[in-house]
Amino acid sequence: MGSIVSFKLNPSKLKLVHFIDFYGYCEKRGQTIYVYGQNKAHKIERLSELLSFLLFSHDEECLIVIEGSHVNQTKAFISKHFPGVLSA
Repeated sequence: MGSIVSFKLNPSKLKLVHFIDFYGYCEKRGQTIYVYGQNKAHKIERLSELLSFLLFSHDEECLIVIEGSHVNQTKAFISKHFPGVLSA
């Protein structure tokens, strides 16, 4: 098991391009993404799953968890590219 980082955000406050870039960043590093919202947890296997979840999420905020190596760099990426992140 690798390291873990998590953050909360309001999906409606960000543009889709942010999520596309984020998914590509994590995918390139072999990290696993989990999304928690709507009283459910989802392991994200494909970009379309992440976008579907975020587009149809009616929660004001969701929790995203990243597991793998180099999560400190991912945390820095999130802080820099995701305006309005509640925590990272």
